[in-house]
Amino acid sequence: MSIHLSAARFSEADLRSGTESPTKPGVYWFQSETMARALMVEVRVMNGELTVWWPTQDKPVAHLNGCWRGSIPPSSGPGNL
Repeated sequence: MSIHLSAARFSEADLRSGTESPTKPGVYWFQSETMARALMVEVRVMNGELTVWWPTQDKPVAHLNGCWRGSIPPSSGPGNL
């Protein structure tokens, strides 16, 4: 499951303060300093390493520098099975 459909914008304060990379699989917001908006991404374990599917390939979380927020809990609202 790759999630690249949602986007949000972090403030400059968020970009400075939220740089801790994920330490476990889950869904997170990620925004690099060069991105206009944050993307919701799925962090997963591939070959023993935390990775995110990036437009053309899996990228190790350790190689993605920017602001991370999450993990985002699954929705329990209407329409969620």
